[in-house]
Amino acid sequence: MIDSDVFDFVERCRNHTATGPLLSDLLETVRNLGFEHLILSGVPLSGQKLAPMVELNGWPAGWFERYVEAEHAAVDGVCIYSAKTLKPFLWSEVPAKWSDTEGSRRVAGEATEFGIWSGFAVPMLSIHHWQSVLSFASSAKSCNLSPRHQVQLVTMAVYAGMSIQALRDDNDDDEGVLTDREKEVLLWAAAGKTSSETSQILGLTERTVKWHSMRAREAFGVATTTQAVVEAVRRRLIHP
Repeated sequence: MIDSDVFDFVERCRNHTATGPLLSDLLETVRNLGFEHLILSGVPLSGQKLAPMVELNGWPAGWFERYVEAEHAAVDGVCIYSAKTLKPFLWSEVPAKWSDTEGSRRVAGEATEFGIWSGFAVPMLSIHHWQSVLSFASSAKSCNLSPRHQVQLVTMAVYAGMSIQALRDDNDDDEGVLTDREKEVLLWAAAGKTSSETSQILGLTERTVKWHSMRAREAFGVATTTQAVVEAVRRRLIHP
């Protein structure tokens, strides 16, 4: 791949108005570096489900379904490490404490059934998630990427992520994700108030406060109210 291929992709990113064409364009471009599949997703943490966090899904259909159903994200070394670094990395560079576990080895082994053997991951900061990652997958037993090729992949990943964010901002109304009452409950939770204390402040029953907290967690697909608070702050829905 030459640099002009990367710049051409970046230029085309401005013209994509839907995720499907963007995914096809990126897949076609990175095939020049030996990658046949990719996925762009938020990195799930502490009980979060992967499926609602996926922005671009270029994995083999059977593999994505198995990965989600088996909740592989919780044990996959690549996924775990993607939440702990912002440095792009080859899958083979994941530290042994996360890659050499029984669960992670099982995930890697199952991936080969779908022609996925190696890859390169680009973690990124995200407005809508704790962190995102664009992971490129190859059928080659190992990735032989020069430093320049890695920079090319990072550049395309970042622009793809920016384009997805722009599309999401155009099509989604985050203001409607939470009701005003749910925002109030999260604001008081951010201030360290318990459900009992919040109920007294807002003049609600404690049961009602807990119900609004639950609805907020469901809206973001997270397991705890603390995670819902963080997600609401990241989306600029509340300002503690």
